[in-house]
Amino acid sequence: MINDLAGKPSPVFPEFPVSEESSMQPAPSRARLGEIPVEVQVVIGRAKVSVAQLAAAKQGSWFRLDKRFGEPVEIQVNGKTIGHGEIVSDDRDNFVGIRMTSVENRL
Repeated sequence: MINDLAGKPSPVFPEFPVSEESSMQPAPSRARLGEIPVEVQVVIGRAKVSVAQLAAAKQGSWFRLDKRFGEPVEIQVNGKTIGHGEIVSDDRDNFVGIRMTSVENRL
């Protein structure tokens, strides 16, 4: 390969001093990393629609998803599927939740 920088000055990269304080600090523990909050998303299904259908959508419009009742839903973190689950409800507090049924590649 021909050197593209021939006849040009070499690039200069800045040097950053390493302080003793920063090099002496311990790495964060797994326990502390476990405290970092992440947002979990549950995908119950997907629908492919045209731009025209989407533009015509109004209150009361609906789109058919590619899932049926009882099929597993995807559990995602940062857009990556980490497992599957089933929708459950809490009759006392009227909340909806997910029971994990499988776990894929752990984070």
